[in-house]
Amino acid sequence: MWRKIMLLSFLSCLVIHNGLKAQNATISFRVNMSYQVFLENFDPSTEFVDLAGDFNGWGSELTILSDENEDNIYNITLSGFYVSQTIQFKFRQNGAWDGTEEFPGGGPNREFTVLTTQDSVDVWYNDETPPFGPPDANFTVSSTEIKTQGNVQFSDLSSGNIDYWQWVFEGGIPEISSQQNPQVFYPNSGSFDVQLIIGNVSETDTLLVADFITVIERDRTEIDWWNNTVFYEAFVRSFYDSDGDGIGDFIGFTEKLDYLNDGNPDTEDDLGIGGIWLMPINPSPSYHGYDVTNYFGINPDYGTMAEFQAFLDSAHAKGIKVIIDLVMNHSSSQHQWFIDSKNYQNNRRDFYRWSAIDPGYGGPWGQQVWHWHNSGYYYGVFWGGMPDINYGEPQVVDSMYHVAEYWLNDIGVDGFRLDAAALIYEEGENLEHVQATIQFWKDFTAHNKSIAPESFSVGEVWSNTNTVVNYVVDDGLDFCFEFDLAGTILDAVNNGYASNIYTKMSHVYNVYPHLQWGTFLTNHDMNRAMNSIGQDQDKNKLAAAIYLTLPGIPFIYYGEEIGMLGEKPDENIRRPMQWTDGYQAGFTTGNPWNSINGNYTSFNVETERTDSNSIFNRYRKMIRVRNLKPALREGDYIEAMADNGQVFSFVRATNTDTAIVVINTANGIVENMNVNLGIIRPATKDLQLA
Repeated sequence: MWRKIMLLSFLSCLVIHNGLKAQNATISFRVNMSYQVFLENFDPSTEFVDLAGDFNGWGSELTILSDENEDNIYNITLSGFYVSQTIQFKFRQNGAWDGTEEFPGGGPNREFTVLTTQDSVDVWYNDETPPFGPPDANFTVSSTEIKTQGNVQFSDLSSGNIDYWQWVFEGGIPEISSQQNPQVFYPNSGSFDVQLIIGNVSETDTLLVADFITVIERDRTEIDWWNNTVFYEAFVRSFYDSDGDGIGDFIGFTEKLDYLNDGNPDTEDDLGIGGIWLMPINPSPSYHGYDVTNYFGINPDYGTMAEFQAFLDSAHAKGIKVIIDLVMNHSSSQHQWFIDSKNYQNNRRDFYRWSAIDPGYGGPWGQQVWHWHNSGYYYGVFWGGMPDINYGEPQVVDSMYHVAEYWLNDIGVDGFRLDAAALIYEEGENLEHVQATIQFWKDFTAHNKSIAPESFSVGEVWSNTNTVVNYVVDDGLDFCFEFDLAGTILDAVNNGYASNIYTKMSHVYNVYPHLQWGTFLTNHDMNRAMNSIGQDQDKNKLAAAIYLTLPGIPFIYYGEEIGMLGEKPDENIRRPMQWTDGYQAGFTTGNPWNSINGNYTSFNVETERTDSNSIFNRYRKMIRVRNLKPALREGDYIEAMADNGQVFSFVRATNTDTAIVVINTANGIVENMNVNLGIIRPATKDLQLA
């Protein structure tokens, strides 16, 4: 007999829009009759389904649904509703109240509140009162909404003794499959039915379950210059010291630019970096610089504005873009704005959030956020030395727009990395990811594009993919860092198992605008990659091979390419760069601001340059391959799942270039492996194994 299995409903996500109450709305009603057909409670050849509700006199005006595809899913679209209206209704058979209607005998009515101007109801007939509804049954997919040229993994969830499966995929390749968990390629946009027929050879019964998947046309015009760029995150304090004071500086950085990119595409001994992200360079009382005292100034530890400008000009001459950390959520408590704000009478009082009493709540990770001063309590999500700036004050917004204009137009940087981007606004005790913050970044991005169209902004939103994507879609930030994907890559390399990367990449690829997310392994707030993978050089190389071939915009944390070590506290993951095996690792002729890593004698630029098997040379080669292969920079991502769970394989393809990437995440040799390439692309010029 059948054992009940779980049905996951494929209802589209609904976005609530304020202020739409008076607008006309349409509702698409869909009711799945498959289980009623299976139970022989309904005969599609002779009977019909109708809708009775408080909007049509409870069926006195007959409202009949249609099943044009003959898939037992009946639908109708009705107008005349309004947003925020709540309706009651039932589906019926044959326009009758004879016990065949939903929830007979005076059972409950369905209730639905209209949330958008184009809303939908999508249910199974009688699914609220077992045993009349469908079995707790059937199948799931990784996403019910994908973009064209996409692979979808379908999975049967049956827990019973099922002997055979037959899938039917409208618009998919293959169209029919007898596999339990097939992968289907959807080349075109549209809404397509999916049917699963499962049965048991020892029983005469079979069960048909059905739903649909939506395929959206992929907008490839979203690709911009940063998609053709490999970035390098650098801490000026730790990169190279030119004057022997133990602190890195702009003159030293300029001297080392050829290491990143010498400006000559024909040479192969530089890394091939196309962009640099500089951690904070503004004046600050802290070594890290994330508490700014002057948004228009340069940290004197690093040099002068003229020296920064010379560095910037030299980088641009070599074809390197430069973005800087812009710390907008908070300032230093030593910033003049905050000093003025502590005075009740000062017109900058509202530049920060003040309260006469302690509001009493903590922060997102349980920390203290309200700090005492003799003029009241002020809000600072990180600590008392970093008070949060109040963007509810229009003068603050105008001032920060001016800061952005200064760095983009007057100085000439190419964009910003935006620290703590999720925390700009607060709504009561809701301190992150509020709608006002997301809207602020849309406005900020639009402002920057209006004055510097080629500029870009990348957000630090340290959260899950489904939360982060809200900051990027609908003309938001250009892209954000993909923290979930970074963790998944490191886990796969550590565990030697690739399945989670397939799942995560499919999700990431389909929710973001085309290729607009930042890929990385770790950054200045995380234990270094070499520590995260057990100081294993081969795993370091594997991790590099994965994220430097995946879609997205790759960011390398300085020293990652030579296997630098570093674990919390933060100072120890930001130690000086290891250039040689000599005195102070070649970073300085004096005493460095922080001690050198103990592994510098083997893991340094000079030594690794001459070792063809070094981590450095693997990074250099992978970056060069990416720079030379349009498919790896701009190509679609097409999953090509291998029959070995240790192997991660995929295709990157443009209309004129294709790359097949096959990566073994575990130790040892994989033999007799098959990779399902499926449909790659009709017009391919060549294949590249990476």
